[in-house]
Amino acid sequence: MKVIRLLSTWCCTLILAGGIGTSWAGPSLVQCNGIKDLVFVPHQDDDLLFMNPDIESTIDAGGCVQVVYLTAAERGEGEGYMLGREQGVRAAYAYMAQAPNIWAEDFATIGTRRLARFTLNDNKRVRFLHMRLKDPWLGKGWGSLTPLSQTESIPGNSVESLGPAVERYTRPELVATIEQIIQEYQPSTIRHLDDSITIPYTDLCWRCIGHDHPDHIASARLVRDAITLEHGNYAEVAYVDYPSQERETNLSTSETSEKTEAFRRYAWSDYRYCVEGKICQEPAGPAAAWVSRSYYVSRRSAPITLLPDTNGGFSLFTVGETNRAANVWQSTGSQWASLGGRTSDPVMAFDYREGLAGVFARDATGLIWANTQLGKIAWTGWQMMRGARLTALPIVSTQGPLLAIAMGNDGFFHATRPTGTTDSWTIWQTLAPLPGALPSVAMAADGANGLALFAADSGGGLWVGQYSPGTESWSPWHKLALPASSGGLAALRNTDGLIELYFRDKTSGHMLRTVQAGKGSVNGSWTQPADLGVAYTGTPAISLNEKGAVAVAAMEHSGGALWLVEAGRATRLANHVASVPALRTINGTLYIAARNMDASQTYWIRARNQGAWLEPIQVGPPPGNGGGAFSQTQQHALTYTEPLKVSLLSDLDALH
Repeated sequence: MKVIRLLSTWCCTLILAGGIGTSWAGPSLVQCNGIKDLVFVPHQDDDLLFMNPDIESTIDAGGCVQVVYLTAAERGEGEGYMLGREQGVRAAYAYMAQAPNIWAEDFATIGTRRLARFTLNDNKRVRFLHMRLKDPWLGKGWGSLTPLSQTESIPGNSVESLGPAVERYTRPELVATIEQIIQEYQPSTIRHLDDSITIPYTDLCWRCIGHDHPDHIASARLVRDAITLEHGNYAEVAYVDYPSQERETNLSTSETSEKTEAFRRYAWSDYRYCVEGKICQEPAGPAAAWVSRSYYVSRRSAPITLLPDTNGGFSLFTVGETNRAANVWQSTGSQWASLGGRTSDPVMAFDYREGLAGVFARDATGLIWANTQLGKIAWTGWQMMRGARLTALPIVSTQGPLLAIAMGNDGFFHATRPTGTTDSWTIWQTLAPLPGALPSVAMAADGANGLALFAADSGGGLWVGQYSPGTESWSPWHKLALPASSGGLAALRNTDGLIELYFRDKTSGHMLRTVQAGKGSVNGSWTQPADLGVAYTGTPAISLNEKGAVAVAAMEHSGGALWLVEAGRATRLANHVASVPALRTINGTLYIAARNMDASQTYWIRARNQGAWLEPIQVGPPPGNGGGAFSQTQQHALTYTEPLKVSLLSDLDALH
């Protein structure tokens, strides 16, 4: 029988439920309105300072948020300070949820571990798990290790928790516990701090450029390792934390105000911020900079897109490492422009109609936004697409009818097409289920004026479905008799009217190529797959080359070789590239582009005309500003940055 008592304080009310806690998978995706955020941070306040306004956006959208605080954050000062900080985050989240600050407290059982658990009484979609790992400094100076960072970095070390449910963890046990939390909660998005900082823990210093807290890095690395073990249908978002103060303010006045108010309610219970509670004027100092900024960690391997432009040249589309917005570089003006928006993902650019481009971007809650070109520099502005929330960007057909396909938070593929009357798209249509489907798919025109959609499942199976534009219907999924695949799909119909399909062999990691054995149904037979001898990561780029033959470009790994495959033969085009390449034939010239290996976000582009490769072009970084929250905007024209000098590289180390 549960014993319930009320504990009232000046800040909140707790409902303490006795008894042994149980494991909990959380509410269903339907109960969460299609959004289930799972947040991992080391300290109470890291989520408020570095991950908002994204978390509040999820709460506002009726989504679920479960925050896992790894440490007690007591700084060696005991349970009193720990409980004060926990009290503070409850007040902050109650404010964000616009709910009374009343919480139910019990323990959750994760495997054999007991973790403190708090659930917001009036909005049970908001929940905390506290691992309460002890958190004193273990030496003098900022670069001294903490128990968490020591356990993460030194084999054989362990860390003990604080509070009534004492637990001890080694590094493998921490990863296993995080993995089980992911498995039980089944999130649509996992949010964590920056795992990319390579500065040794003992060399870190406070307020040094590019430096961070060792616990921030340690927590992110542990979550990254757990994600590697626990694959699932979820997006992963990493956040820049302390170093965000070195960048430009990028939140709007209203976003900063809301973020400030949530953080202030936390600070009132943390005497290191506010000695006199509500009287203090936090945020101040570095916190004042953090509440006006929110930056995502950039992955240099992010794919880019090449398209023809209306001026007779070509355009390069990418997300800015600094502004996190969609950016476009046009060869005819040699300059960048920002389309705005703020996204943790790459962007997807595509041929929309009559030589004009379209762009898709994904926001923090999984909604897709579309922006379409009206002329040389005019765009419609971002328009929200309704009907589904997605874990990944859509892919867009390059042959046949224009169609976009993406994996939803619900594990189903969803499709949309232009309405044909305005610059808008239909509500996302849900396709038939494909159990265990991987999010990466490929499309190609079939022989019936429709599209063939190729997908892989987690067991290695390759599947195909067909879209008929006349009836706007999809055929059932059909499994192809092909070797097991781990994704990496690309497909295109060749000039003989046959679809060529490229995929990654699950055993060797090599690229395999198969072709329809004859014209007709894609459910028929395919040629014996040929091993092209190229190991690659991500999704290859595919296009018809300047002679009309299928060409495929792929990156070995980030920092590895770039390969171009034509006529069943692979050619190394560069020894070292950072990103998945883009490939496109424009006005009889084949273009290929990838990100350079240097620290700044620069790109190189090579062109082949009449069989001869021209000298590569180097493109400088996108603008540092221009990002912002997505919103329904009016038609507008771009404001271009100053023209960047385009240089021909005569001695590019990356080139073979």
